[in-house]
Amino acid sequence: MSGVLSLDPSYYEALKRLTLELAGVKLGDDHTFLVETRLSALARKEGFENLSDMIDQLFSRGQTRLAIQIVSALLERATRFFADREGFEILGDKLLPALHPLYRGGTLRILSYGCSSGQEVYSTAILCDRMKDMFPDMDVEITGVDYPSLALDRAKEGRFTHFEVQRGLPIRHLIDYFTRDGEDWVIKDSLRRRVRFADHNLLSDTQSLGTYQIVMFRGRLAQYSPTAVVRIMRHLSALTSANGYLMLGSHEELGKINFGFSAEPVAKGCYMKPAEAPLEKLVAEPVRTRSTPPVEYKDINFA
Repeated sequence: MSGVLSLDPSYYEALKRLTLELAGVKLGDDHTFLVETRLSALARKEGFENLSDMIDQLFSRGQTRLAIQIVSALLERATRFFADREGFEILGDKLLPALHPLYRGGTLRILSYGCSSGQEVYSTAILCDRMKDMFPDMDVEITGVDYPSLALDRAKEGRFTHFEVQRGLPIRHLIDYFTRDGEDWVIKDSLRRRVRFADHNLLSDTQSLGTYQIVMFRGRLAQYSPTAVVRIMRHLSALTSANGYLMLGSHEELGKINFGFSAEPVAKGCYMKPAEAPLEKLVAEPVRTRSTPPVEYKDINFA
């Protein structure tokens, strides 16, 4: 593999330190090939002759924007539609019905924190759309945020390859929510209107983002340093409204510090942020209209 590497060896360690400093993520020891493949595409997009020229400019001029772009490319996750399906079952079976009594007649806000190329955001939008008859009096607004990157650009465009839509997306959802465009599949406007995306450094202040009733940060904790985990968890707590929920991965736990969330999960990887006011409303049955028959979540087939 060393024969194809184009950078000075010292740059790999420098990029590793930069990623830890800016994002709180420690790249593994076997990171050189990752650097080469991901950053070569970014170098072409940014108009550099080659990868070495881009890295030389990064460390000689210290450009903040370029540094963020590079770190974001290194952190890009390979995501898939309806990943960790158990989490989506919890969202449909427990969280949306629990929050409906509080937000009927209004808007429920969901945040995907670290949304990468957008599959989690669009999967959530598909789930909410298929359950809309259960909650005809509650709008759902879904936001995805992440570092500015090529992945986030793809999320905003709503364009996915045939390989990407085959990973976790049932064929009937593909037909209902996507349009074929050449070799790619593009999200239909009817679903795109449900979502929005924004650039955001996950370690920076979140005050401008507002608050959400459901905050999703699933399957990410293990990649961050202990210091970064504390910082991110404080941000996630600030983003979650009273009586709202934090969704980690179904196999993740908060640990000894709960950051204002319930000490015990309400479901696998899911924690409630209690309010000072009584919570009787949360245990009430969701109100359904007489004209709309109940829709059971089990009838919404993901397979």
